[in-house]
Amino acid sequence: MKTITENGLTWTDIERPNKKDLEWLKNNFNIHTIVLDELIPASQREKVEYFDNYMFLAMHVPVFHQAKKTTKPIELDFLIAENQLITIHNESIEPLRDLMKKCENKSDFKSKCFGSTSGHLFYWVSEELLNFAERQLVHIGKNINRIEDNMFRGMERELIKELLIVKRDVLDFRIAIRPLNRIFNSLANRGINFWPEKSADLKIYFNDLISDYERIWNEVDNYTGTINALEDTHANLLSNKTNTIIRTFTMLSFITFPAMLVAAITQMNPADFWIVAITVFFTSTFMWIYFKTKKWL
Repeated sequence: MKTITENGLTWTDIERPNKKDLEWLKNNFNIHTIVLDELIPASQREKVEYFDNYMFLAMHVPVFHQAKKTTKPIELDFLIAENQLITIHNESIEPLRDLMKKCENKSDFKSKCFGSTSGHLFYWVSEELLNFAERQLVHIGKNINRIEDNMFRGMERELIKELLIVKRDVLDFRIAIRPLNRIFNSLANRGINFWPEKSADLKIYFNDLISDYERIWNEVDNYTGTINALEDTHANLLSNKTNTIIRTFTMLSFITFPAMLVAAITQMNPADFWIVAITVFFTSTFMWIYFKTKKWL
């Protein structure tokens, strides 16, 4: 458990909460038992719940998993009281850790984050999470560009697995970030009433979160369309290549068929070898010229 206090506001970060932490939350903030039960284990779905003296938010942070080559959603829970912001998570979250270090090491930045209400502090935490999510999209863009560059270099078969991996990554990112829209809109429309004196100001901040979310979502949506178009193009290239191979073997079968027929009829007697060989040669040549004239080869 880590705590930062400034200007009457306190930010408490709890990583891998245990029963002792839950008891502390219940005794100090009168957190409902139903909410506490959702903290261990994680609730697995997003939500916004309003109580008399606090709010409970559950969201997911998209984090790229290098070994699995896909985006993994990590749950982050918020308990927001009048002068308290409590973040709870079962795994280490890089942007949260970095923001806390910046607040500890930079007094000016700390004063900015803790300058007003717990709602404003939530804004700065969420802004850091959205910036991190946008940075996570960089690797997706690079992977898509690499696939596009290699697609017309005769590497269709090698790209099948890579295409599916990137498509899964984009899908997992969409699943992780999509619920943020509902959460931010709920805060902008209803959550601001938790701070009546600052509701107008907070609405501007929460609307800014919605705008940042929409910018990221549009980028993800663009990547989704791009990877789907690349998958269709790849399927067409692979199908065309397969059809070309089948057509070539089919034409070769037709070219060699007369030769085999002549050889079968004459039974390849040694005395007739040269007659059969010449007949086979001219027959195959005629078939090849005919197919070439028809542009079938």
